[in-house]
Amino acid sequence: MGLHCADCVYSSFSLNEEAGLYQGSCSRGYTLANPHADGLEGHFAERPEELVPTVDPFGNEYLRTSNVCERFSLPHARGGAPTHEREAH
Repeated sequence: MGLHCADCVYSSFSLNEEAGLYQGSCSRGYTLANPHADGLEGHFAERPEELVPTVDPFGNEYLRTSNVCERFSLPHARGGAPTHEREAH
């Protein structure tokens, strides 16, 4: 299972009603995208867990050894709640 950006306090996700897919953002400056899709389609995913860091806060390609950045923080570690909303699957 593992950890995902969708579990991180710095991320937020919303369902794009028109596309029927999720978009994600990271308040730490990482660009979240689906690394298995190209172009504009890469910024959408069927599930928030599919979106991972692809560009670092400095605009460079995020060369990851995992799908979670080193700034990852669980909501309970910061005293907050997750900022993403999920629909029941």
